Parts: sequence; structure tokens; C-alpha cells
Amino acid sequence: MLTAISTKLSQSEAIVNDSPRTFTEADFPVGTVAHQGDVILVRIASLPPSARPRKIRQLAIGDTQGSRHILKKGTAYDCSPADVSAAIAAVCAGVHVAAAYCGPVFCAKNGIADLVHPEHGNHHYRGDMTIAVVYQRNLDSEEREQRVQD
Repeated sequence: MLTAISTKLSQSEAIVNDSPRTFTEADFPVGTVAHQGDVILVRIASLPPSARPRKIRQLAIGDTQGSRHILKKGTAYDCSPADVSAAIAAVCAGVHVAAAYCGPVFCAKNGIADLVHPEHGNHHYRGDMTIAVVYQRNLDSEEREQRVQD
């Protein structure tokens, strides 16, 4: 369920804060996709071979409030974008994600991962899961592909 709150500044602005969501292994099988704002989350079969522990808990690039997709519980990894793209292609037939749009990967540690955001609903993952982060893309005014940032 989405709720919108309008505030008046110099113009009308809508802020969306989705309800929190909990994902289990049963309702979020390998190959399933979820969204948290401009971040796309794809459950992949396993951790890519190039995975290295990531110290930074923010999964989206940027310093705006919209880029604050923070992994509070779970383990984050940096991986080769080619490995992430291949892992997604292996579980989502016919889908190719360009390396420029592949982000980090995270796992539910001891069956728990929590991805929080100040505007979008928090995500709670329960079970043995590995999730790849993909950045949303749109076309600019000249129909060139570009990454979306909140």
C-alpha cells in the first residue's frame, strides 16, 4: 500500500513511503524481483565467485536522502559487475543487465537481512537468500540510457 503526503514549499511535492515488506524463501524464490524505490533487488542462486566483503553498508551510490538504501542486518559484498550480470541471467531467462547497472550483493546472515530506507518501505528478508542490487535506468531527453538516482 502506498501513502502520499503532500507538503507545500515553493511547489507541491509528494513523498511516498511504502509499507515495510517481509520476504521469505517461499514467497521470494530465486529469480524473483522486488523494488525499493530506484533500486531493483533480484534473488540470485548463490554468491558470485568474485565476492569480497563490503565495509560500506549503503548499497546505492550518492549522498542524497534517496540514495540511503542501508543494509542494517545481513552481509554486503562487492562483486565483479560481470559476475552479478551472469548470476542474474542464470536465474532470469532472457534478461541481460549491463555491468553499469549492477551494484553490490547481500546475503541474509543467519537467515536475516534488513534493508532500510527513509522514504521507501524497509525490506526484511528471512531465510537463506542472496540478493543482487540493480540500479534503475531511464532514457534522457536524447534517448540515451542513464542511471536513475532518488
